[in-house]
Amino acid sequence: MLQQLLTGKEWLLKEVHHRVKNNLHTVICLLESQARYLENDALKAIESSQHRIFAMSLIHQKLYQSEDIKTIDMASYIPELTQSLQDSFETSGKIQFNIHVEKIELGLSQAIPLGLILNEAVTNSIKYAFPGEKKGNVFILMVEEKGLIKLEIIDNGIGMPHDQCKKATDSLGLKLIKGLSEDIQADFSCEAEFGTKITITFRNQDMADPERYIDANAVAV
Repeated sequence: MLQQLLTGKEWLLKEVHHRVKNNLHTVICLLESQARYLENDALKAIESSQHRIFAMSLIHQKLYQSEDIKTIDMASYIPELTQSLQDSFETSGKIQFNIHVEKIELGLSQAIPLGLILNEAVTNSIKYAFPGEKKGNVFILMVEEKGLIKLEIIDNGIGMPHDQCKKATDSLGLKLIKGLSEDIQADFSCEAEFGTKITITFRNQDMADPERYIDANAVAV
């Protein structure tokens, strides 16, 4: 009887994630329809919103597809989100992405802000680090040691003004990254000496077993 109740609860949670994902996809489609009638800054704002919503939608899709309905495997999520941004901005042949993510499991309360942080950081690198025909690399690193997780997004592009990077006030993307970092009680830092390096460090709130460390795996996109 208890097992039946647990199975039923898991099915309901999966159904919720499936419906949330579908609803977010509907919003993306509506924004896409609206974008056809817009141009310039308004169009850019709509496209940015689409990317942010997709970052959240992908979380719910992963939860729906996973046997574990409580946590997200970031080693699976991050490459897929990054690939979506590459396809959207058509970076093939211009920007090489190098992704190294340990098999880290995060709960919904941390995975969604992290997905949005990654979306903003990667989008900033794609849009501003390599102007014109300039080519370059973006590196994404996520590791965990004794419950402390570090996410780094690094590019070898032209960088940004040091004050803008340090204060994170003049750029909407950096403002969002800083605010989302505060939401999950993470330390945020930005360096702009050789390209741009954004580092987010935080505690894994869902880590229950200190022995559950898994070797890293590298993914090249």
